[in-house]
Amino acid sequence: MACTAATRRTEQTFMLKNKIYRSVLKSVRSFGQHRFFHSPLVAHLLWDTAPREALLLAVCRSEMFVVAAGDPVIGQWLFKHREPYNFSTLHRVASLLSGRRLTSLIDIGANIGTICIPAVKRGLFERAIAIEPESLNYSLLRTNVEVNRVSAQITTHNIALGEKNDETLSFELSKTNFGNHRVRYGNDRTDPGEGIEVPSQSLDRIAEGVDLGSALLWMDTQGFEGYVLAGGPRTLQRKPPLVMKFWPGGLSRSGGMERLRYALQRAGYTSFCDLNEPGDAFRPFSVEVLEILAAKLGSGDGQHDLLLV
Repeated sequence: MACTAATRRTEQTFMLKNKIYRSVLKSVRSFGQHRFFHSPLVAHLLWDTAPREALLLAVCRSEMFVVAAGDPVIGQWLFKHREPYNFSTLHRVASLLSGRRLTSLIDIGANIGTICIPAVKRGLFERAIAIEPESLNYSLLRTNVEVNRVSAQITTHNIALGEKNDETLSFELSKTNFGNHRVRYGNDRTDPGEGIEVPSQSLDRIAEGVDLGSALLWMDTQGFEGYVLAGGPRTLQRKPPLVMKFWPGGLSRSGGMERLRYALQRAGYTSFCDLNEPGDAFRPFSVEVLEILAAKLGSGDGQHDLLLV
């Protein structure tokens, strides 16, 4: 009897929490429709006066995002510009690959969902897998998936991707850019901040069950790309289109440049488009071409978005 009563109380508590949660989501969606939130002047004023620990609602053309007022890059962009950060690049990629049937997006380094959520909600993809290692970003990612009613189409994972399964990676949290948290390498302290430990899985494990013949890999892992791709030999055998941030300075600092070169060469990608350059022309891809681009970008902060096919 006591067990039954305890179970009943647990169920009632769960139902109450669920009811409150649904009520909050309904209020967020309702407030987001108000014309007040669509004024650029109001957006700038609210952002500039909000406490840094506050959460704000960014209302975009088709989506709404809960953002941290302490995030001066992605959060600020969303709130002031009312358009998902860097989504124009994905839209361009979709146009470049218009001859292919793309249904699944694997978003590695998803942050708060500014790529995967509009990708699904605007019909570019049917479904997505979103990977985000940092807890605050992940909480906002989950919230934004629910707010935009795409939870049935987007699967989220609060992990990192790495070279091996079931490892623990040390992350350094950036104080100045919530999209710039990165794996900590030895004693490197590029942006001194709080450190966290994050479990990791391989790309091959995450991609199990995905139809790679109709998938796009989207990756921005702050110089850790070589390790991520090293953990996906079976995935890369299928040669799905790959969009990655190519940052030679970060790759060299992580010791991942050679892993990146080997993974791409083994996969057999033959063409690429530099998304930071004008025009939509694909050029022949090789490791030598990658080295030329690395020399051009240098060992500092120079980085380009590349699409490989």
